[in-house]
Amino acid sequence: MSLKRIAPLHCISLGLAGLLLAPPLAAQEWSEHVGWSGDAALGATLNTGNTESESLNARARLRHQTQQWRHTLRLEARTGSEDDETTEERYLGAFQSDRRLSQRAYLFAALRAEKDRFSGYDYQRALSAGYGRQVLDTPRLQLSLEGGAGLRQDQLEDRSAEEEVILRGAAALALEVSDTTRFSEDLLVQSGEDNTEIEAVSALQLRINDRFSTRLSYTVQHNTEVPADREHTDTITAVNLVYDLWR
Repeated sequence: MSLKRIAPLHCISLGLAGLLLAPPLAAQEWSEHVGWSGDAALGATLNTGNTESESLNARARLRHQTQQWRHTLRLEARTGSEDDETTEERYLGAFQSDRRLSQRAYLFAALRAEKDRFSGYDYQRALSAGYGRQVLDTPRLQLSLEGGAGLRQDQLEDRSAEEEVILRGAAALALEVSDTTRFSEDLLVQSGEDNTEIEAVSALQLRINDRFSTRLSYTVQHNTEVPADREHTDTITAVNLVYDLWR
């Protein structure tokens, strides 16, 4: 293995070690909720007549939080077909651990893997670490920003593989419009020399009762480098029924 590949792996290992070995903090409030939280969402459409099509999208988010640590798991799946021919198929898994440094600052380590049959990539996966900060934290508005670096591995449909160092930036905005309405905007950018991935998710969640809510979302996914017969940008509009696993 070349020094070019060893160096980023060594830096990431040191960053993860520092995250794990950071000294414990004095007991203080990490957020309003300590323990388990999460939700699961499902959406489906079925069209019949001159054209028969169906689609299914599912997502789940699980989080466990203490006064010093926060662990978040995100899973997503989307499939679709038209006249018995598959037209979309995507799977995503992401895991992130945050280690609190102060009232608003934290270190993070993140792992993300994506497989999209129609993106031109067989898979894309990345490991990164860095620094995050809660820039705004009010009862109605929260904004957090993250920056770091890592290593990404991509494999194209022709089985050729790419490995490169990336810079990672992320932003998460949440606005409580009312007691029953919440707007969120999540942005992720993973940029390397060969390709830059961008994912932006806008969502409006309307609470029905203590357990259920409706979520309307619009997702934009962009890769700067794709095979010649593929589009650079995909957009997904979804309506889901969301169930809160813990209250």
